[in-house]
Amino acid sequence: MSFGFSPDDEQNPFMAFSQMFSGQQPNHDVWETAAQLAQQIANQESSGANVDPVARTQILELVRVAEVNLGQVVGIQAPPQLDVKVVTPAEWTTESLDVFRPFFERFGEAIKVTPEADSGGDPFAAMLSQVFSSLGPVMVATSAGSMLGHLAAHTLGQYDLPIPRPGNTILLVPENMDAIAKAASAPETEVYLTTLLHNAIMHAVFAIEHVRRRAEDLFIDYAAAFQANTDFMETDFESLDSIQQIQELAESFNSPDAVLSMMQSPAHDLLVPQITALIAPILGFVDYQLDQIAGPLVSSFDNIKTAIAEQQDQSSDSDHFMQKLLGINMSNNTVRLGREFIDGVIDRSGNDGLERLWDNELDLPTASEVAAPGLWLERIGYGSEDGSIFEVPDDISGIEDL
Repeated sequence: MSFGFSPDDEQNPFMAFSQMFSGQQPNHDVWETAAQLAQQIANQESSGANVDPVARTQILELVRVAEVNLGQVVGIQAPPQLDVKVVTPAEWTTESLDVFRPFFERFGEAIKVTPEADSGGDPFAAMLSQVFSSLGPVMVATSAGSMLGHLAAHTLGQYDLPIPRPGNTILLVPENMDAIAKAASAPETEVYLTTLLHNAIMHAVFAIEHVRRRAEDLFIDYAAAFQANTDFMETDFESLDSIQQIQELAESFNSPDAVLSMMQSPAHDLLVPQITALIAPILGFVDYQLDQIAGPLVSSFDNIKTAIAEQQDQSSDSDHFMQKLLGINMSNNTVRLGREFIDGVIDRSGNDGLERLWDNELDLPTASEVAAPGLWLERIGYGSEDGSIFEVPDDISGIEDL
């Protein structure tokens, strides 16, 4: 379609739309802006105060308790010493931006459109390509800053979302843990210990190189699979006949979730089962181990778990956006699926199965095996004399008979 004007024409009514997304100066550091935005939102949604010295002292005193009890965890090598950093919500955003940035950058690269290749000589399509080209870096960085700021308002530590982090430091946010303590009618120290153990177990799982690498690769692939859908936008633009309608359409792009939905690709359908097959067992494993360790230690443990689960059910738009960007489903159904897998493994093999769970990359369960733990145990050869399902013969000419 063509409206009879050049994309660079000052009379082009859609130039204002493009400028709405490209207001940043070309040399402006959008990630510096993202960091500032994240801190600003975090401060607005929290007390904005420094960490309570009493809370900091209590948490650091609990580190030794956690270290002693982490020795009970089966299937992973718990760190002998925990490096815990107690932070405010705003400080959490500062510590977290570099963790999330690679995923946002891959998303930004994925939605870039080459005007010459995509316009086919159509000025309107060329204009849309311009919009996406200028929109990308600004929208991506702004979304990252906004998402981090809102997440910081309720995140308890660094693994509310199961995303690997480099280094050995574990972040904890006492201000948000205090809110859980109030909701659970539990002592703050019990919430501190429960959250500390949860994060330490998750950290130990992601310290396993092939588990961390698998998670990072899947998340990067998912973020990179989004596509700029100019056909969808063009359909909407065809019906526009006023500046007000243009502004309304532009405002719809303020919803990152709406943008992600519009840019889904067939590759996502292939990646979701693989991500679930990794994340569900991790969540189930951490949930089981936390029950074994924190259950006997924390008198209000059940109430605390319930309060955290209820907060998960009431997750914000920022939670949904981050999950949708990486293909993570953090619903209680996913936790339940993972826990049923772990319970099924233990019922059939005891702790021996857990010892094999993170052994090597080839032994990680598939999507079908997560739903049927017996299949996973059979594939890894649990219970067979030589630890394998069958022995490969020297002469493989009759392999079809096997």
